[in-house]
Amino acid sequence: MTALGSLGALAVYAENWWGYRAAWTDGDTLTVRRGLLTTRSVALERSRLHGVLLREPLLLRAAGGASAAAVAGGLGDKEEAHARGALLPPAPRGEALRVLAGALRIPVRLVDAVPLTPHPRAALRRRTTRGMLLAVLPATLALLVLGAVLTPVFLHAAWMYALGATAVTVLLARDAYASLGHAVHGSHLLVRSGTFSRDTLALERSGIVAWTFSTSPFGHRAGLVTLTAAVAAGAHAYPVRDVAADDAVALAVAARPGILEEFLERDRPVP
Repeated sequence: MTALGSLGALAVYAENWWGYRAAWTDGDTLTVRRGLLTTRSVALERSRLHGVLLREPLLLRAAGGASAAAVAGGLGDKEEAHARGALLPPAPRGEALRVLAGALRIPVRLVDAVPLTPHPRAALRRRTTRGMLLAVLPATLALLVLGAVLTPVFLHAAWMYALGATAVTVLLARDAYASLGHAVHGSHLLVRSGTFSRDTLALERSGIVAWTFSTSPFGHRAGLVTLTAAVAAGAHAYPVRDVAADDAVALAVAARPGILEEFLERDRPVP
């Protein structure tokens, strides 16, 4: 069954990506061609290409790989944009960076060379607490109840699960926190987040049309805000998660001047 599944996955991959080629066919059109039995060709106009998303799922990241997808308008709804916006299948990370740079016409090392601003330590505590509440506590309590009702074996399973799950949760929370970061560099806003899939977004600042500030009661107490950039392309909303509340407005203004200024309170001289 494993061999059959592997062959099936290989066949699907070949059908989707056989003959892959991405190139600027002229100064304003990026064309991606791929497919074995059915050839797919997507032409992305330069004026509609607002960014590139570099995806690194956990297992692929462990193998040094990544994929790339375009943040572009005119590709349909969210599901269609996900399929049509694919620029590169899972490949070595260096190749994914080269495709990202070629699509945006920026230096290849932009994503790795630009230092990202780290987020507050409260973001680490939030991820650790969330993991404990969602992954560790419910299963541990369930095993304790089973141990009290059925057999003491479940009591031993409870403490063993709690120890193992806590260690994994802490490691994943630290990795998720280490992945958090943002930077405004040149004409792009760089945003990175995630652990099961570490995503790095290079978004053209000129493509941002609005900002949304959101928080939860726990996030508010921790002084954290999620700043979401609205873009008329791709998923249409790209969050900068768990930014310090005191820095969120300054980041939004620096990344896309002209949107928030009229809503900000300004000191006025006393007449």
